[in-house]
Amino acid sequence: MKLKLIIILIIYLSIGIKAGFSQTKLDVMIDHPIQSEKRYQLMKEYAQAHYGMDHANLINPQMVVIHYSAIATLRQTLSAFESDTISKTRDRLASYGDVNVGTHYVVDQDGTIYSLLPTTLMARHVIGFNHTAIAIENVAADQGKLTDDQIRSNALIIDMLLKKHPSIRYVIGHLEYMNQTMPHFKLFREDIEDYEPSIKIDPGFAFMRRLRTHLRVEYNIKL
Repeated sequence: MKLKLIIILIIYLSIGIKAGFSQTKLDVMIDHPIQSEKRYQLMKEYAQAHYGMDHANLINPQMVVIHYSAIATLRQTLSAFESDTISKTRDRLASYGDVNVGTHYVVDQDGTIYSLLPTTLMARHVIGFNHTAIAIENVAADQGKLTDDQIRSNALIIDMLLKKHPSIRYVIGHLEYMNQTMPHFKLFREDIEDYEPSIKIDPGFAFMRRLRTHLRVEYNIKL
């Protein structure tokens, strides 16, 4: 009888811990706004040059793109996005637009979520898809530093985004963006012919495999 009570207690605590995490994690979302009138204007100029659009609004986004920052700390990662203009040291990117790289969300290694841009505005984060893609950036120097908490928080964000933007049809890793065999690629658009996409490795195939498994098992999301 005592053993049965112990087993029941363990099961109860396990369910409680899991439910508590799911209910509270999105409460740990911190606003860290980087949007400004200048950034909007620069992003609008970028959108005009690269997508033939006269605005920087993200209308009916169809993709979520997962990244890692290739930067070790949260503070350095946030700092990388705060300027409106791209650093001239990034000469290749700077030659194709003055707007800085951006992201809608940053996820720290403990799973804390930072909201940087409204998901109704474009961010510069993935060649050929900025006009239709929401960005999630995970703090990590490399894929080996990504955490289980980041997996869970990425999944929570995606679940939230699907409710907010039912137009979303694809979730991809940055390393998959130029895979022409994947269905998202039909959305690719780049009007500047010599702006050649570069090879990306973030966030790694292992992270994307685990994220997709978590989405399927915990949320019944198959994208």
